[in-house]
Amino acid sequence: MDDKELNDILNEWDSKDKKSEVQDGGDTVPAAEELPGEVYIPEEEIEQTSDDEDDEEEYDEDDEVGEDEEEYDVEDEDEEEDRRSRRKRKKRSGAGRVIFALVMVTLVISVAALSAAGVIIVTKELLGLDRIDEKVDIEIPENSSSSEIADMLAQEGIIERPVLFKVFSRLKGADGSFIAGVHVLNPNMTYNDIIETLQENVEADREYVTLTFPEGIRLDEAAEKLEEAGVCSKAEFIRAFNSEKIGFDFEDMVQNNVLKYYKMEGYFFPDTYDFYLEEEPRTVVKKVFKNFDYRVTPDYYGRMKDLDMDLEEVMTLASIVQREAGDRYNMKMVASVYLNRLADPENYPLLQSDPTSAYVREVVEPGLEVYSKAICDAYDTYKGPGLPPGPICNPGLDAIEAVLYPADTDYYYFCSSEDEEFFYAETLAEHEQNLIEAGITG
Repeated sequence: MDDKELNDILNEWDSKDKKSEVQDGGDTVPAAEELPGEVYIPEEEIEQTSDDEDDEEEYDEDDEVGEDEEEYDVEDEDEEEDRRSRRKRKKRSGAGRVIFALVMVTLVISVAALSAAGVIIVTKELLGLDRIDEKVDIEIPENSSSSEIADMLAQEGIIERPVLFKVFSRLKGADGSFIAGVHVLNPNMTYNDIIETLQENVEADREYVTLTFPEGIRLDEAAEKLEEAGVCSKAEFIRAFNSEKIGFDFEDMVQNNVLKYYKMEGYFFPDTYDFYLEEEPRTVVKKVFKNFDYRVTPDYYGRMKDLDMDLEEVMTLASIVQREAGDRYNMKMVASVYLNRLADPENYPLLQSDPTSAYVREVVEPGLEVYSKAICDAYDTYKGPGLPPGPICNPGLDAIEAVLYPADTDYYYFCSSEDEEFFYAETLAEHEQNLIEAGITG
């Protein structure tokens, strides 16, 4: 509600107060302004009245005097009651106006306060106040409209209110003047600086590299690959990958278990990426997370719900399956083995996956500043029950789908030969025979 609307309400109520009738206790009486004052009666009428009374039949003097006194007493009481009633109505009318005035003053103050808060929010947005300080590369495609650019800036976290940016751009006359290419922006920049930066010519195309990260790659291996290519340092990327909050929904589903070695291991989606050289680590993380969010579809989350599994459980088991098998068929078979074991913890408390033991030896133990038996045993499924605290690598879609749609088997054991031939068994005796056939034992 703005000031004009408030003034209209006040004027409407003022006009109502000036109406000629006021309701009081269900009776309609003249308003206070129109109540009659003293009544003038001509002397002739008084004399005529006196003569008429003399012509009337005489009454007993005492009775006449008594009746006159009684009549006058009743009239005086009626007049006094009428005066009291008018005073009460005036008081109620005045009290009503005071209450209304207080309500309207309170409303005006509230609206003014909200308006002031809105002004502060808009001002902070326009000036980039209280925003994070980081460089972000924004690539503006050819023929992008101001509306498309505003939405892009909001998605990348440069601004929070695309509509406000569109209005500001139009008022500044900047629509249609933005130049395509890669621009370096910062969330703490003012709207004016953002627009001017987008209007500047891109000095030269930044050099970029194309990197392919295979399914099953570990986070430290991916970080080392980024450093070797000149994208960003390994240490800074790992720190950003496990601590930065980008804003995707799946991030809230990732548990921060005290026994985890890397919080976000498993969420570097294996794929081919284009990265600029000397890129900000957070920008790299955002690109990887965006790909994961796109690849893991709502259908997958629906299937997780059907299986009564959460994202962490699926990604952790998928990482094990990814490291155990190399093709879709055996991934589904291996997934069924582990799911059967997880469903019967009393008889099969340990998953006994060799890749989990390797992860402890090759990643966890060398990376711990202070050795932690609890963390190491939790990741080693020959020692810790159930699933590890988190994924042991970054699985691809085949491994994820294998967990969500496993083969229907009664197997509890499997092994594979050096030439990757798989053997499955329902009992320990069958499994021991398979170990001999696979050349694992003599």
